[in-house]
Amino acid sequence: MKKYFLIALFAMVSLLLASCGKEKDDVTPKYAVAFDLQGKGTAIDTVYLEDGSLIVKPEIPVDEYYVFDGWYKEMACVTPWDFETDKVLGNTTLYAKWETKEHCVVIFKSNLTTIASTKDTVDYGSLVERPADLESDDYYFDGWYKNSKCTEKWDFENDRVLEKTTRIYAKWSTKYNLYGSEIYSRSTFKYGRFVARMKMGYTQGSVSSMFIYYNNSDVAGSNLWNEIDIEIVGKDSLKFQSNIITGNRNAKITSEERHSLSPAAAFNTDYHEFTIDWTPDSIVWYVDGVIMRCTKTNEAGTDQVTALTGVQSLRFNLWASEVEEWVGVLKPSNLPISQYIDYVKVYSYDTETKEFSTEPLWVDDFDSFNVDRWGKGDWPIGMVRLKPANVEVKDGNLVLNLTRELIPR
Repeated sequence: MKKYFLIALFAMVSLLLASCGKEKDDVTPKYAVAFDLQGKGTAIDTVYLEDGSLIVKPEIPVDEYYVFDGWYKEMACVTPWDFETDKVLGNTTLYAKWETKEHCVVIFKSNLTTIASTKDTVDYGSLVERPADLESDDYYFDGWYKNSKCTEKWDFENDRVLEKTTRIYAKWSTKYNLYGSEIYSRSTFKYGRFVARMKMGYTQGSVSSMFIYYNNSDVAGSNLWNEIDIEIVGKDSLKFQSNIITGNRNAKITSEERHSLSPAAAFNTDYHEFTIDWTPDSIVWYVDGVIMRCTKTNEAGTDQVTALTGVQSLRFNLWASEVEEWVGVLKPSNLPISQYIDYVKVYSYDTETKEFSTEPLWVDDFDSFNVDRWGKGDWPIGMVRLKPANVEVKDGNLVLNLTRELIPR
């Protein structure tokens, strides 16, 4: 009996030790963050932060003979510490940079590419005069702030200039709600020829497209993303982008390419016939009957053609993206714009004969809107909300609109 008691006691002790060890392993390490004032100003206490944390910017240090000019990563003060993006990854020392007390420069950052920033020069420790409110066709001006994220307001009656270079940031809020448009085929397809004669919409920030899409590819939990694109994006009206997307929501594989007509012409000033041929062996893009791109199976790299296993709907949309490096910067004052679709033709593909049908499965000339054939999008995408009312049939065209609506104040 005593033997069994000792065994049980040993097991309990082992379990407790294991639990304590596990608890210790789960503790996130903390690192010391020291502020080296380099012999000037009033000392600032060291803080201890978890791995990956941002550092809260301390109060501006003050010295009788020198003006503070920022926190840096090295003693020589070459690389400034960015309190909004730089994270603590180990024990860290920030070094204060100082300049002889003279005049200080105040930069009023507009935070908009369309409005120039301005400068002022003031004495160290003085108040700064509030500049005139800024004006924009696209945004409401909401005041001046101490940081670029505009979370702490600058108080012109009490805040004094205590840095050699002081930046004060303009805050903006949008004047407009933005609305895009999309139609999608109620039927789905696996392989086929898809033809549309269109005049595309275009402005900086916009996306005007025709695409084939495996429904709900973008939904969380979906294990399949299949998409074939034609897009005219706001950075260049003289080119269209072809793209295949495969993989899944968390690991998309893309193969974007840009193409232009010869001679060069804008896709938003005249009609062109766009075609996508999708077969088990290749994806081919045409404009006005000319091949612009052909992607085949077993080419170098990821075989995206073979990865297109889902049945897809045919879609057209016009919207605005927030990804400025892709589409440029949207100016709502440039809206509305429209995409015009003259006709759509869909052909079947026979996997045995490897031929497209000579006659289309159906043709839509858009003398009216066929609710049995098409649905209208009503969900958010990018910077817009899709609005069914932005889809209309007009003069024998299906018209997709990208519009704005003023937010009153």
